[in-house]
Amino acid sequence: MRFILRTYVIVLTFFIGSISMSHADKKLLVNAQTHTLDNGLKIIIIPNGLAPVVTVGMLYHIGTADDPLDQVGLSHFLEHMMFKGTKEIPGDEFNKQILKNGGYTNAFTEFDYTFYHTTISSKYLGSTIKSEADRMRNLQFTENEVTSERQVVQEERLMRLDNNPLGVASERFLRAMHPYHPYGVHPIGFPHHIKNYTFKSVRNHYDTYYRPNNATLIIAGKVTLEDALPFIKEYLGNIKSNPIPLRTRPQNPPRDGLTETIKQNNKRNSIIQLQWSYDAPHFHSELGRKHYYPLVVLAHLLGGNTTTEFYHHLVEKKKLAIHVSTNYDGASIDPKDFSISAILEATADVDALKSEIKKLLDEIQKKGVSADDLARAKNDMLGQLAYLKDGTEDLLNTVADYIAKGLTLDDLNAWHKQIEDVSIDDIKKAAQLVLGKEPAVILEIHPKSKEETIEESA
Repeated sequence: MRFILRTYVIVLTFFIGSISMSHADKKLLVNAQTHTLDNGLKIIIIPNGLAPVVTVGMLYHIGTADDPLDQVGLSHFLEHMMFKGTKEIPGDEFNKQILKNGGYTNAFTEFDYTFYHTTISSKYLGSTIKSEADRMRNLQFTENEVTSERQVVQEERLMRLDNNPLGVASERFLRAMHPYHPYGVHPIGFPHHIKNYTFKSVRNHYDTYYRPNNATLIIAGKVTLEDALPFIKEYLGNIKSNPIPLRTRPQNPPRDGLTETIKQNNKRNSIIQLQWSYDAPHFHSELGRKHYYPLVVLAHLLGGNTTTEFYHHLVEKKKLAIHVSTNYDGASIDPKDFSISAILEATADVDALKSEIKKLLDEIQKKGVSADDLARAKNDMLGQLAYLKDGTEDLLNTVADYIAKGLTLDDLNAWHKQIEDVSIDDIKKAAQLVLGKEPAVILEIHPKSKEETIEESA
């Protein structure tokens, strides 16, 4: 499972090359092929013959935001157990077979989904689909393995969160940002959640959700639907579907103008990190549909990379920070946030940076951005499509992420047009909507001064 403290941009900035390209050339999935089996398994094939490899991904539409409230992280734990083997492929033979054939396999769990992916020579397409089908319904594990793996996950939690000042701060941030919603608990769960995982609960989670009608098989690379469908029907076509419980997630109450500030002073911190997080609409709401694409572009304008005017002004010209970035995951199933982050040297003038950022944000709300800045941001975002299309794994992960969150292939293919249509006025209105109010949560991470450390020791 992957997790990094959010000081980077999680924005879909993978799309579309030169403005002179035709709309057909700009589509991310221009050659995508789809099919649905009788048991409900959805199939997406993305042909790409640049290299004789395929990436086979099995997306399960179940994430930690759907876990039982007393066992949050159960989906992540099941991800671990999925590598324990089946009767036909026992123990870690799944990994060994992939490695033996020159491939690579991994998985990760997010709030909204769980994804397993294997990249391997296209000549092993059939055997890879067979192995993925085998563990969809034939997974075998024992009570002793559950007990042992609980300890592994506890150690993972200690390493990533409990023994890491940034990890501790990130958990406090999540809870402040989402006091009622399960997005407020890290996907690995709290220690008391992990202790509650049992053989019965893990098995029930697997039997309920790991079904073809709750999954999407995505394959990218040197493959066509004609190539893959015989294998898919043979190995996955006879697996029975199962009624899937409706998603029921408690929602956060209105913020009512409340701002919560989290401040950490820890001698293990060597730099200062600041983050301002605002409530923001998401793609699936009426308000979000109107402002989603402008907010994506705004996020890129503020901290998409080191060439933006926002970055240049704060880091290179004023030298108030050593890095700035933004985060807007507006495609999530439920609302998240729009965040601006900055990294400063330990001796930097924090107040000066705050003042300058406020000044820049106020200016965007009043005047928008320059036509040159907007054009440069669009070209930068749209220009990265070529890199995404060059490979299979990044492309597959991107498609899986957005399909899991409820976007369609049509949405992804229309992405370039939506980005190109964003105007200066759209940017200004989006900035007013989100940045025109106080942050919902302010996170400040500081090192301890020598005086504080001496005083604490005494």
